[in-house]
Amino acid sequence: MALAACGTSAPLASNQPYPAAGLVLLSLTDGSNRATASIGSDPVAVIVSEDGTTAYVADSAPGDVYAVGLPALRIAWKQHVGGAPFGLLVRSGSLFVSLYDGGAVVELNPATGAKLRSIAITPRPAAMSVDADGRVIIAGTSGRVQYLDGTTLKGGPGYGIAAVGRQIWTADYERAELVRADGRIVGLPAPVFPFWLSAGSSNHLLIAAEGASEDSDLGAVFELDTSSLTFTTLAMPRDPDQVVLSGSRVFVAAHGDEHVLVVDGSTTTSWAQGIAPVGLASDPALNLLVVVTNSHE
Repeated sequence: MALAACGTSAPLASNQPYPAAGLVLLSLTDGSNRATASIGSDPVAVIVSEDGTTAYVADSAPGDVYAVGLPALRIAWKQHVGGAPFGLLVRSGSLFVSLYDGGAVVELNPATGAKLRSIAITPRPAAMSVDADGRVIIAGTSGRVQYLDGTTLKGGPGYGIAAVGRQIWTADYERAELVRADGRIVGLPAPVFPFWLSAGSSNHLLIAAEGASEDSDLGAVFELDTSSLTFTTLAMPRDPDQVVLSGSRVFVAAHGDEHVLVVDGSTTTSWAQGIAPVGLASDPALNLLVVVTNSHE
């Protein structure tokens, strides 16, 4: 059963310093710090509800999922799911959570955290997205794109997945390649290893790729034109864990450089110096960038 935690409890939010593990709210306008909260011990991902009032956090090692009210940063519920939760997806009134060690995707009630069902998935399910037909798609180290009904497509053995138009893209982490669901393989323009994929503007794909030594070597953030299959290098941070588009700007969780990198056309700026970002979610409704931090990752 989900654990309600915030009805009369004191807020967890504070200001500086940034928490070793938790959430940080930054202004989408200028990156100024709005609030911070220590949440969980090994948070790895965050997603925001469709109305922008709740952030959902995957706490990997303990196997928990949190719902946190925005902008007050009060915990609404905590649900134990086990299995190292990795990916989060809000879809059709449900919260889907991939269990990397559990070989499953669990469906939760986003209002209460109650478990609705568990769907067995090929081992090591990772990030999730939605295809052009509105169906949930799941990446994993098995090398197949998986659907909740058991259907599979060609994919790369990696963690990232994104749909751009009717194309589905995955990552082959070890080979430094992208794999399209029709079998097309596209090598990255540098010897870096694609971790996170997300849809960019128009027909573009965003890629966050790590260096050979994750913490010390330069990685890269690329934009791929999926029509011409040409790359643009947007930045070269260390250990970029996630890349997302919000409006005209690209935000990068530059974990190794300890800041959030903001790419706006030809201009690059750094927000929240000294933070340990691993995940990001844009919340335009509240004009916030929600950052999950993990200094142990």
